[in-house]
Amino acid sequence: MKTLIRDCHIVDVEAGEVMKNAWLAIDGALIVDFGQGDARPLATGSYDQVIDAGGGFLSPGLINLHVHIQRRHLHHKGKGVFRQGAAALENSEDARRMLFAMRNGWDELLGGVTTIRDCCSKSRLNTMYRDAVNEGIVIGPHVVSCGLGIASTGGHETHRYPGAVEVDGVDEVMKAVRTEIKNHADFIKFMGSGGLGGLPEHEHPYWVELSYNELKAGIEEAHHRMKTCTIHAMGFEAVRIAVEAGIDGIEHGTNLNPELVALMKERKVYYVPTMSGIATVADREAESGSKDLAEFIRKLVVRPQFESVRLAHAQGLLIGAGTDTLGDLVTELEMFTQCGMSAAEALRTATSNAALILKRQESIGSIARGKLADLILVDQNPLEGIENLRNLRWVMKEGLKLTKENLAKVE
Repeated sequence: MKTLIRDCHIVDVEAGEVMKNAWLAIDGALIVDFGQGDARPLATGSYDQVIDAGGGFLSPGLINLHVHIQRRHLHHKGKGVFRQGAAALENSEDARRMLFAMRNGWDELLGGVTTIRDCCSKSRLNTMYRDAVNEGIVIGPHVVSCGLGIASTGGHETHRYPGAVEVDGVDEVMKAVRTEIKNHADFIKFMGSGGLGGLPEHEHPYWVELSYNELKAGIEEAHHRMKTCTIHAMGFEAVRIAVEAGIDGIEHGTNLNPELVALMKERKVYYVPTMSGIATVADREAESGSKDLAEFIRKLVVRPQFESVRLAHAQGLLIGAGTDTLGDLVTELEMFTQCGMSAAEALRTATSNAALILKRQESIGSIARGKLADLILVDQNPLEGIENLRNLRWVMKEGLKLTKENLAKVE
């Protein structure tokens, strides 16, 4: 299928500029050409379809770097508190959870997200969903999956449901890494600290739950097999240990300081804060009547994280956008602008920065010849206001323009 998109403005996310009065040509799943003015004819013949963009702004499809796809429905309002809703869903049978994953994948696509990184799932449902998408059984975003997380005994994601395998000591960590790679994990996810899912009964965000020696052994084992590693680490000490052990990325990082940010930059460690997801945990607790717990979460992690992201951005850290369970990607980008980013910088966290973090910059993350035709069309320029991403006209994945009607069709 050869497709021409005409009368559009192309957003160059890397340069932070717009090519006005442009056109873009697609052959199959790939972008093959683009330019200003009248479209050049294809060397191999005419176009099979022409899409009139009506002066809209064409941007790369968005990338959500921190998702748990089977429970993404929890980000919608009116579903109760995260601690209860996530556990109820995670403890249901896999067939039910897969239905949620499929439905939530459609929801992500229709919101402009064409690639997700799933950061752990009970029974490796994330990997099964990835494979189903790749095989064409269902339509969904591109999925990058870690399988199960790797936690210490009683660590994060082990309290209310088993989203992580429990390990203790260097040998068990190494075996767990090998097991996830054997089960076709795209990357490795460690649980380096406590979190919010088991708060306050079972965990605290600033507990350190994996040692330096355990992490170093696991990270080296993954790197030997050319897999990157990220870590759930909220508190300062858990982040410091992970960075010194050689981690590639930090998820959450709620109380960084200048020295730690400098070390992260020196070691080329990326940062995925998931601000919107964390803030919404507190909001849900307040809405449900747990106002003391909500204020505790805000004081402990939400407010310090704003300062952490400001500091990381000011120091030029590679920052990527992720929502976790309760967040929203556009809200995440809006929160980044509140931390000092321009709209262009915020947009890069969900496009070109995110592609770099995934090491998929050759195929996604920007509009360029030879890259996948993963695209969104919005009414107004997102470089002039990141909130303009909410005015979404349509989404395209690999050259296929998606609608609610064609999502369920399998050819």
